[in-house]
Amino acid sequence: MKNKKIIIGSRGSKLALIYAERARAELLKNTELENIEIKSITTSGDRITDERLSKHGGKGLFCRTIEQDLLGNNIDIAVHALKDMPAEETE
Repeated sequence: MKNKKIIIGSRGSKLALIYAERARAELLKNTELENIEIKSITTSGDRITDERLSKHGGKGLFCRTIEQDLLGNNIDIAVHALKDMPAEETE
């Protein structure tokens, strides 16, 4: 398991990347994992800059792309900033 590469997916915002780096540091400290990469992901919410996000689905826009990467096995772990999460849990 030491040489297995683990990919943490996170939104590219400064706050989300801080949380992803903290998660990475905890994994390095508390496991035998050594190869942990952080993948910065541009979400739908990041791309919409000229309209209100509520027109397109609100806060879920900041996590949907990351969740799809997790379900598609493109990343192993998803780390979000809580402020980007919708109030209701998705299926």
